[in-house]
Amino acid sequence: MTQGINIVSPVRDKLDWDCQELKAKFPKSKEDINIPIPSPQSCLLLIDGKVIKSDENATEVHTPIVTQDQPDNHISIGRFEMATKAQAVQALEAAERAYMYGRGTWARMPISQRCKHMEAFASDLEKKTEELAQLLMWEIGKNVKDSHDEVTRTVKYIQTAVQEAKELAEAESRWQEQKGVMCQIRHLPVGVVLASSPFNYPLNEAYTTFIPALLMGNSVIVRAPRNGATPHFPTLELFAKHFPPGTIQFLTGSGREVMGALVGTGRIDAVAFIGTASSAKGLLKGASNPQRLRVMYEGEAKDAAVILPDADLDVAVTSCASGMTSFNGQRCTAIKMIWVHQSQAEEFLKKLSETIDSMKLGMPWDDTVKITPLCEDSKPAYVKELIVDALNKGAHIVNNGGKCYKTLCTLSILAPVNKHMKIWDEEQFGPVTPVAIYTDVQEPIDYISRSEYGLQSAVFGYDEEMLGRVVDALSYHVGRVNINAPDQRGPDVFPFTGRGNSALGILNATEGLKFFSVPTMVAAKSDDEKSVKALKALNDGKHSTVIYGAK
Repeated sequence: MTQGINIVSPVRDKLDWDCQELKAKFPKSKEDINIPIPSPQSCLLLIDGKVIKSDENATEVHTPIVTQDQPDNHISIGRFEMATKAQAVQALEAAERAYMYGRGTWARMPISQRCKHMEAFASDLEKKTEELAQLLMWEIGKNVKDSHDEVTRTVKYIQTAVQEAKELAEAESRWQEQKGVMCQIRHLPVGVVLASSPFNYPLNEAYTTFIPALLMGNSVIVRAPRNGATPHFPTLELFAKHFPPGTIQFLTGSGREVMGALVGTGRIDAVAFIGTASSAKGLLKGASNPQRLRVMYEGEAKDAAVILPDADLDVAVTSCASGMTSFNGQRCTAIKMIWVHQSQAEEFLKKLSETIDSMKLGMPWDDTVKITPLCEDSKPAYVKELIVDALNKGAHIVNNGGKCYKTLCTLSILAPVNKHMKIWDEEQFGPVTPVAIYTDVQEPIDYISRSEYGLQSAVFGYDEEMLGRVVDALSYHVGRVNINAPDQRGPDVFPFTGRGNSALGILNATEGLKFFSVPTMVAAKSDDEKSVKALKALNDGKHSTVIYGAK
């Protein structure tokens, strides 16, 4: 009995990290795999408009898939080049030549023309949906449906960003006059932008940073991670086809070697970084001119769900289960902590356990599978460490969890958790979810308020007084509060941001365009007729790419 709650572990709190039941989920041999194993072009970089094959520092691209007959050998799908500092500098020089202090072809091109280039790119990208989805599925273990969804969403994001760019340009095509000053204001590029790509959403997350930067006329350098690079390789020829040389560079390799070297030059104008707070701190510490460096950052999160006494448990369970399991919990918006009121706790845990245990585990190409192998080599051991620590300090495994074989782990629910456990504060980013039981709603409010993270929270309940108290309190500590729904990103025109170590800046199409640009004003005194006439002549003529369109 715990706080009047009867908690019984169906697995008797025993771990099985060599689970033969899960071993049987893997193919017996490579010959037993009934779909093609991709053989993508490997070791590709994009520098100065040229797709370069460089394999001087190549390593194998290991998938999270093993076979029963060779459980210690991961299936490989090509090779990955660890770009050098010299190649990073070469990419930087190409980006600088392309931008040419704002005088380059892409920077001076009217935004309407840049949008046409981007629309053509998006059209060609969409044609590669199946190829890219297969690479996502194999390299990072994302299930086949979610892999296709990521590519589709990426294309839709580009289309949204293009539309937002057109609307921004149209809104700025007008004269403004205040207190004797007549002007036109346009958002113009900042210069050279450095962007990173995370492993969990290597296409979608990366594109939400560098697509707005490109649309606004910047030159961009993109660095892909060790896990999740191969889905980018087929896109490099499309970038070379649709954008002027040097407008976008693509590098792979170590973030410290590639991004650190570039930031240290002092010649990067903006950074869009997706990763951990410690990595961001280390990266920016090396900046030679941090005072002028624009930084867009998306970091860790510890999104919490709060189940109020009057919550509809079916709604809460369905939403929490979805938030916990999407891509095995490897999402910044995954629900990573659940607070349930004592009056609902026993029933909630029962329903949640039944829902999680009903989800199918297996290989990502099976379209009925929800839980798939983990692509990070160290993740299974870390999940085990968190579970053991929690068990030693009073928690129980309340579902049919606590099992793993190589890279495939069941999702484990731990309850009740307390502040002495590692999983209380640490972002697990994987298939294990802690549940805390409360009697006073101030407990989860204080927990969320004091967290170093602040991305999103979900609140389940309908009582107006209680709901208002929680929503108002949490709104000052997270970027989004979801009512009776799981945490999520999107639609892409809404702000995606947070507080603390979770975010700096806003990652969405609308705000991204503005972040990677400077609102620049060209003005004249309203009573200076000669200057106003010259300003209007620029607008009506063909001699300016900044002043135009005003009626």
